[in-house]
Amino acid sequence: MDISFPCLFYNCLSDSNSMAIWMYLFMTIYSVNSQSTTPPTAVSAPEFTNYRQLDYEGKYILGWKHNATDIEFEVTVQTPGYVGLGFSKTGEMRPSDMVIGWITDGQMYLGDYHVNETDRIPLMDDKPESDWVVLGGIEVNGTTVLRFSRKLDTCDPQDQVITGDRMSVIWAYHDIEPDVNTGLMQKHDMNNRGVVNMNLLNDDVMLTSFPSDTYMIDATIGEFTIPAVGSTLQCRVFANGAIPAGNLIKFEPSITPGNEPHVYRMSLYQSGNVTSNLENTLHNCDDLSSLVRSRLVATWSMGGQAFHMPEGVGLPMAGLGYVLEIHYSKWQEMTDENGSPVTIPDGSGLRLTYTTSPVTHLAGMLELGRAISSGWSQLIPDKETAFTSTAYCSPKCMTWGFNNDNEPMNVFGVLLKGNDVARSLKVRHFRNETELPWIDSDGAFSNFFQAPRRLNVPVQVKFNDTLAVECTYDTSDRVGPTRGGFSRVQELCRATLIYYPVKQFDMCLSWSSFDKLQNEKGNIVPEKDAMGYLQNATAWDADLRRRFKAALTMSDERSVCSSISRQPAYAIDRFEIPVIKTPHAPTEKCQKFKLNSFN
Repeated sequence: MDISFPCLFYNCLSDSNSMAIWMYLFMTIYSVNSQSTTPPTAVSAPEFTNYRQLDYEGKYILGWKHNATDIEFEVTVQTPGYVGLGFSKTGEMRPSDMVIGWITDGQMYLGDYHVNETDRIPLMDDKPESDWVVLGGIEVNGTTVLRFSRKLDTCDPQDQVITGDRMSVIWAYHDIEPDVNTGLMQKHDMNNRGVVNMNLLNDDVMLTSFPSDTYMIDATIGEFTIPAVGSTLQCRVFANGAIPAGNLIKFEPSITPGNEPHVYRMSLYQSGNVTSNLENTLHNCDDLSSLVRSRLVATWSMGGQAFHMPEGVGLPMAGLGYVLEIHYSKWQEMTDENGSPVTIPDGSGLRLTYTTSPVTHLAGMLELGRAISSGWSQLIPDKETAFTSTAYCSPKCMTWGFNNDNEPMNVFGVLLKGNDVARSLKVRHFRNETELPWIDSDGAFSNFFQAPRRLNVPVQVKFNDTLAVECTYDTSDRVGPTRGGFSRVQELCRATLIYYPVKQFDMCLSWSSFDKLQNEKGNIVPEKDAMGYLQNATAWDADLRRRFKAALTMSDERSVCSSISRQPAYAIDRFEIPVIKTPHAPTEKCQKFKLNSFN
């Protein structure tokens, strides 16, 4: 089982009291009892597709599986008392949607609850019938196991819709069950609650078995000292053959214990020109600009865990030179007892599980998004609550990347990447003038939870399609424009697609030419001067914002497509932003339940 740590510095509850206010909760016993099992039903051991440990000690285990309309949960908690499971958009108890259950005298009780923004205790939902379906429960030797299910979208405004977005799953338990006669429920201990960022619908799916010739190797930074404060992009170069040839079937983080808050993002690239003087050396990544490192092999960002390739799929590792790139972020400067800044030793990296056996499908990774360069800098104005930036991979670049191999890509995994002000990311998919369903999206994006997502059904991408990464940012708290870059004070708009069969296609990035940018007099700014004009602007008033946004919409876009294994290794396309006559629009699945529909 892959372990999820619920409170790693950044995703702890900001209100230390909010999750502890379950105290002395009076419930409507009739409503709770109406969802009990009669007679009590023991819980069998189903083959759930996902399991997650929600606490540090392994006392609270969540299992779940879902289909297109319903989700089923199993909670296994080391307690003879009550168990709570909930969903929160903020990570706090207020507001949230939750279910509370327990076993008394062999009978399972289950209640449907919510907490409003102004409430201090959970309240029974107003809807007459519970949205939760009891599937069975048992208590054995002080451990409570409960199974229950519900619709992904219950049409109840007091329930949170379970989607593919990041969700904050809150949990709690107490060793004393509620009083069945009075409904009195004691508050849980402060240590018996928590919150975990999760993706319930596109979470990683573990392999049921591994080939016999499966091996594991850690590709780590070696010995590095994290500076006292700030962002650092550090690289280690591996000698040719240091990472063996094989087919990668799983990758996961291997982080020095205690350094989880500071290891922000890690990527392992295959390099085509590792020379003997670079082998097994440590560098600031900016000093390796001449080293080609464009074929992505494994990537991880804060909040992610392991990622397993589907059965029969492996990503080829050629046994060549590799570069590990780690982005460290240390916002808060710590000092010792003498007031001196504290630096932290680190040996983190990526753990690779690979097989030397042949696989049915060879996988690849394709990096999409905004280009990061001093000459092609992305700019995001300040004081914007929902500024959208879109990067494209044009049909010509797609055709170049497929290189006369017209077999469609089957995209089965996606990793969305943004920094501190990113709020919503999606990978859009166009065919001719029609937008197909988004390959992936997260409308509740957090840079502290950038886990790889396993798509339930692989998406086919054809050689002449257009792909786009759309990122929406909130810069309302910033002063001055935010530039594109890897530091957390800068911003990213990236997505990594994991797919098969592998193509000679590693990266497809784009940037605006700003050839339609107007100055304050309405004249076109020469294209070669446009970026300097924007970067040197001293005041981003309403007029400049209007002209900037218009230029992003009307200007030509440039796309660069590249491959480490081809000559020439890249191509550049200049194109007009596509006009989509039929955009994709998700539809409402049900009529929402009205709170005033009954007396």
